[in-house]
Amino acid sequence: MENKSAIARYREKHDMTLEAFGALFGVDKSTASRWERGQSLTVKRAVQIEAVTGIPRAEVLFGAPKVEAVE
Repeated sequence: MENKSAIARYREKHDMTLEAFGALFGVDKSTASRWERGQSLTVKRAVQIEAVTGIPRAEVLFGAPKVEAVE
């Protein structure tokens, strides 16, 4: 299973470049790249990303919850 961020998955699903994703928020691709890696994200920005993309702010800030397999 791939370990991509919610932003990376969103971009791929919507066939968006980092530039296009950043343009949604008025930032350049290097800033969008940092967000995708979980860097330089504020709560305020996570709320904005949630409003535009629908990605839950907690997932933007902390990643997807880990689900362990039950044996």
